[in-house]
Amino acid sequence: MISHKKLQQLINFKPHEGQQRIIDCQSRDIAIAAGRRFGKSIICAYIALRTFFEGLNDIKKGKRDSIKIWIIAPSYELTQKVFEYIARWMLLIDKENARFLSYRPFPQIKISEGVWIQGKSTENPAGLLGEEIDLNIIDEAPRISRLIYEQYLFPTTSVRRGRTIFIGSPFGQNWFYQKFNQLKETGGAFHFTSKDNPYLPQEEWERAKKLLPEQVFKQEYEASFLPDAAAVFRGIDAIVYDGCLKDSQLNHNYILGIDLGKHQDFTVLTIIDTFNNNAVYWDRFKEIDYTFQKERIKATARRYNNARCIIDSTSVGEPIREDLERDGLFVDDFQFTKKSKKELVEKLSIFIEQKLIWIPPIDELTDELKSFGYHLTDSGNVIYQAPQGLHDDCVMSLALAVWGLFGKAIPQTPLQAQLKGQNKKIDNYI
Repeated sequence: MISHKKLQQLINFKPHEGQQRIIDCQSRDIAIAAGRRFGKSIICAYIALRTFFEGLNDIKKGKRDSIKIWIIAPSYELTQKVFEYIARWMLLIDKENARFLSYRPFPQIKISEGVWIQGKSTENPAGLLGEEIDLNIIDEAPRISRLIYEQYLFPTTSVRRGRTIFIGSPFGQNWFYQKFNQLKETGGAFHFTSKDNPYLPQEEWERAKKLLPEQVFKQEYEASFLPDAAAVFRGIDAIVYDGCLKDSQLNHNYILGIDLGKHQDFTVLTIIDTFNNNAVYWDRFKEIDYTFQKERIKATARRYNNARCIIDSTSVGEPIREDLERDGLFVDDFQFTKKSKKELVEKLSIFIEQKLIWIPPIDELTDELKSFGYHLTDSGNVIYQAPQGLHDDCVMSLALAVWGLFGKAIPQTPLQAQLKGQNKKIDNYI
């Protein structure tokens, strides 16, 4: 069997002290909470490559007949952060390994039916069913829902007693935080700041500290598990109400928020009862022709006393809005621009934080709200968005419904107040 020293020489990789601690860990499962640019992806790629060669060696000795490794992330694009290291190293070891490398229908290094490393996305969790895996590397673990891990990923390592490595920068105190604390008991939990990478320039650390809001810096660079993260929507659990979902009531007025999708994205319908601001109806679907989508929207609106519809009329939404109006629905269009999306999201954040709306306990909805965030551009502008590879359809549908509500609200949440000063900080630093 090839030694660590020999393998690292072949691929020209020298782990730093923190990475070596992870390599030496004997815990079956490992959780790595680390800041940006610590080197999470490369160390997991190395462990995957080492595990793969160990499996190949066991196959040659007749000890086993397969070795299966998954690299899992919220999207196929994100799996490539780890996968690309492995692919480059395989080519460094032997250029002939190129014949085993492919990217369709997903990234993989496949030597035979039971001997492979594959990149898998959680966007279609049904594709994670039925396999027995020797090593799962779950990248951006904090951005993956607990439901997907527990129902689809956890069972895959049971038969082979495989390992799982969870990696990511913290995102609040969600299931990844709980898993991290659980693995402390076995010595499988590792916490590193970005500065624990000795190759990170000190000026990069200082620049991030000056430019970023305090919460963002603590989370992304110090890898702190903050109670509410740097998320846009705070206090989500406090507005979840089991009794939300109800059929239409006589003399009640309703608002239907419609976020359209077809293939990649979902169409989401959210109805709010203006009598009590409860989200009384929720539906989510995709891969349905627009003709049938319009029929579903019309039936839903009419069921709820001819609800006022607020629809994303950007792109394909405009002709659909016109068709719905011609069929007698009361429709307001909402054109998405950087400015209008910012106003839409900020109104929703205020209504959530001040408990002016109530939502049903639907995992897809609450997960999207909790993961929805922002990033700060170099010019100091705030851009609201879902993390890369995740959806925001549920958020936008709810936000469109809330857009039609009235209610008292202070003009800024604490997060927005914190962001307001960022332009000045950047100008002073530059």
